[in-house]
Amino acid sequence: MSRVNFTTLYTPDAEVNRLQSHIKTALNPLLELPISDGVLLKDQTIETSDTEINHGLGREYEGFIITRLKTNATIYESATANPSKNLYILLKASGTATVDIYIF
Repeated sequence: MSRVNFTTLYTPDAEVNRLQSHIKTALNPLLELPISDGVLLKDQTIETSDTEINHGLGREYEGFIITRLKTNATIYESATANPSKNLYILLKASGTATVDIYIF
């Protein structure tokens, strides 16, 4: 997934162009945040052992947020070395859990 960019559409109306410029100035700092470029994966099962979750970002992930936890468990990033952060994230759980997770 690639970052969303604000596209300016130039028109003969100077006021519309100025408005777009102000919108771009306000939005660009938000669009540049790492969290704005992520993927939501639903119904992922996390085990008590290392669980590979393929994220499909096309780059190394920067973090994750559990958006829905369907069991009583703690989810955390595994301490095991992950040589392929551009492909997957290694997670563990205190007990088998099903989650929706946003990876960015």
